[in-house]
Amino acid sequence: MPELNSSKKSVYSHTLNRIPFTMKPLFWIVLTICVSATAAERVASLSPNLTETVVRLGAEDQLVGRSSACDYPESVRKLPVVGRFGVPALEPLLATRPTLVIAETLRNDADAERLRELGVRLEAFPAVTVDDYFRNLARLGALLGKEKEAREEAGRAKQLIAAWKADDAALTEKERPKVLVIIGVSPVVTAGKNSFLTPLIKLAGGRNVAGKVDKNYFSCSFEQVVLWQPEVILAPGLSPELLRELKKSPGWDLLPAVKNGRVVTGFDADLAYRLGPRTFDGIAQLREILRPPASVRHTQPQSRAE
Repeated sequence: MPELNSSKKSVYSHTLNRIPFTMKPLFWIVLTICVSATAAERVASLSPNLTETVVRLGAEDQLVGRSSACDYPESVRKLPVVGRFGVPALEPLLATRPTLVIAETLRNDADAERLRELGVRLEAFPAVTVDDYFRNLARLGALLGKEKEAREEAGRAKQLIAAWKADDAALTEKERPKVLVIIGVSPVVTAGKNSFLTPLIKLAGGRNVAGKVDKNYFSCSFEQVVLWQPEVILAPGLSPELLRELKKSPGWDLLPAVKNGRVVTGFDADLAYRLGPRTFDGIAQLREILRPPASVRHTQPQSRAE
């Protein structure tokens, strides 16, 4: 049976003395189940978006390990690193004595099988669509005993989504700027129909120029980029070196986004690429970029490539 502190022991002893002898075995069974059900998990997270979600739910004290990619909030950096994004390092992971390992997915099926063989519980939390965030919230809330907090966070996010949709209800498709997300170069890597970035861009008031391609992420030629004629290019996290390489692409100067100074590189990549609580901060910032106030909409570029 789980160990009880002294105050709980006195309460349970008092209760036990009042129970008929024949009922005492049943009492201990029920008590063991109740105490075990409320015991905190020891969680190792291999995905930064899940780490942020655990913290948002008020369960940071249940985290015992993190991936090297889990760097927000600052307080989680003190936790032991137990692997990379989606890749557990078994020795340091097991040293934290986790009762639960969480990840979007593990990159190697053999790692998942090994964890199961060792008796470590592994839970996968897909992060493909915006709706996945709400499903992940509910599951994490149930696992960590934070159902109320999960409902509150879901309510906050859904309220924002409803407000943004209401604000954009009168927008026609042509009024939404054509947006290209650049994740990599040589060749260009961008987000397609099945990436959560496509509905994220729509919530921000834009439309993904690659949003009809039936893929999550894919590479394409720069000739295709020129054909798309993006009006805004989002390249969060793109290094100056990669940006210089991109600017050498034939047809770069022909893009409306370049002509109008709407190549955005200063946007926090984590807000765009981590499907978690801060995703909605990212959408709010993107709305300012994509749909500035009417008084400056056609006169003031929002961001220029260096």
